[in-house]
Amino acid sequence: MKLFRALARMLSGTPANAAQGDIGLYYYVKVRRSGEVVRIRINPNNDLSLTDDESGYFVRKVAVGTRSFERVELEVTYDKNRNVVNIQVHGGTLVDQAAYEADQAAHSAKSN
Repeated sequence: MKLFRALARMLSGTPANAAQGDIGLYYYVKVRRSGEVVRIRINPNNDLSLTDDESGYFVRKVAVGTRSFERVELEVTYDKNRNVVNIQVHGGTLVDQAAYEADQAAHSAKSN
């Protein structure tokens, strides 16, 4: 039975170390025109690029709203220890997780 579960995990794309927890960094951005709140996930092991002067890291992610199909761009700069130095949002504003959950709940209530 364990062999079957391991095979199913491999075929479904579920990582073998999923039980260890998610290492993703989540940012929540409210799209300027539609007001939709989008969640952006950054993998600190794969998504960060070294800055030109090698003093830290940066990442740039473009997300598209699932309801409005509007684009929003998130740029985050980190120091060498991967602590946030600067966050810029183009096409929206940075919000917290509570705003994202409220937006999701409001959309669920409308669609039901």
